[in-house]
Amino acid sequence: MTLNTSNISGNSNIVLQDIIGNIIINMSPDLPVEVRQQKEQMKAKLSELVETIAIIEGKIKTAQKPEPFNPPEGDATYDAIRWRRLLQALDHQGCVLFIGPEISVNSLGKSLHHEFYLDLAKDFSEIEYLENEGYFSPESDEIILYDVLDFYSKDFPKKNVTGRKILEQLAQVPFSLIISICPDDAIHRVFEDYDINHQFLAYNGTKQEAEPMTREKPVIYNILGNAASNGRYIFTHENFYNYLNKVFIPSEIKKKIQDATHYVFIGFDFNKWYNRLLLFILEFEQKKSGAHRMTIGHKDVKEDIEKFIAKQFNITFIDNDYNKFIEWLIHNVNEEGLLRNLNEDFVKNSILKLTSVSANVVTENNLDELRKIETQVGVIGKRIINFNNKITT
Repeated sequence: MTLNTSNISGNSNIVLQDIIGNIIINMSPDLPVEVRQQKEQMKAKLSELVETIAIIEGKIKTAQKPEPFNPPEGDATYDAIRWRRLLQALDHQGCVLFIGPEISVNSLGKSLHHEFYLDLAKDFSEIEYLENEGYFSPESDEIILYDVLDFYSKDFPKKNVTGRKILEQLAQVPFSLIISICPDDAIHRVFEDYDINHQFLAYNGTKQEAEPMTREKPVIYNILGNAASNGRYIFTHENFYNYLNKVFIPSEIKKKIQDATHYVFIGFDFNKWYNRLLLFILEFEQKKSGAHRMTIGHKDVKEDIEKFIAKQFNITFIDNDYNKFIEWLIHNVNEEGLLRNLNEDFVKNSILKLTSVSANVVTENNLDELRKIETQVGVIGKRIINFNNKITT
C-alpha cells in the first residue's frame, strides 16, 4: 500500500498510525473495561480489513493489461457511431444511457425476464402471460407480488451473469445519467458493489426529485419501478395506463434528457409497442439539430417498425453485438482518458472510509457510540470481503 496518513490522537489516548500499515493502539489505564475491549475488537477488525485491501491492491497491480486497440478500417458499423462526437458528448456530460431488459439472458440466449414470466404463468392458473404484448392478464399484480420480489431480490442477481458483465463494463464509462426500463436494479447493484458514488431512484407512483448529476455522481433512474425492492413494476396494461396518467419524471432528469445531444439504447426490443410509447413520454418525437440517437444490438426489429422509429424519433439502428460495441466504446473512452478504473476507485474509496471510521474510534469513548461505529465498520468490511472474493474468482 502506498497511502500513509499522519498520526491521529484524541482524548481516548488511542493512536492509529499509518492506517494502511499497522494500526497501533495505546490504551489509557483509566478507560472503562468495556470501552477498552470494544476498541480492541475494532482495532483487530480494522487491521484485518487493511490487510484485505492490501491483497486487493496486489491483485489489481498484477492484473493483465488490455491489448492496444486498433480501430477497424472500413467498418460501416464502427463508423456509424461517430466516435469523435460521442466522446465529446461524454466529456461534456451530454450523453444519456438507456438500459433495456434484453441484455439479461441465460446460457441459451433466452431472456431471464421472459422465462421467469412464463414460469409464473404456469404456477398460477388464474393468470396468463401475453407473450406478444409483454404483459400479464388483468389483476395479476397482487398474485405474483411475492414471487416477483423474491426472484428479483434473490435469484435474479445470481442468474444474471451475462447482463451483469455488460453492466460492469458500462459502469466504467462516465455517463452522468442512466435510465433503466428493467424490473431489476442490477446497474444500481454494480455501482454499489464498486462503491461508485451515485444516486438511485425508481418510479413508485410518488413525486420524486433527483440531485444535479455529474460524472462524479451520476443518477440512475428505474423509470418503470424496481421489483427487487418491493415487487412492483409495470406488469399489466392497467398498470401502464395508470402510469401514463400520473407519471412524473424528476425535473433534473427530464432536463438532462432534453439538454443531451447523444442517446445510447442497449437491450431494447422496439417490436414491443410500449417501448415505442415510452419514447413519446420522454418527448423523443421532438427533433433536435445535432442529436445522435442510436440503439445497439442485433437488428431483429420489423422493417416497418425500424422505419417508423427512424422517422418519428430519429433513432439509428446499429446492428452489432453488445459486447463488440462495448469493447469499442471502452477503448475509445480510455484513449480520451475518461474511463473509470472501478478496481482502483474501490480501493481508494475503501481507504478513505477506513481512515474516516478509524478517526472516529480515536475520539469516541462512549460505548453505545462505539457500537454504532462498529456497525459501520461491519458494512464497510462486508463490501471489502465480497469484493476480494469477487476478483479472486
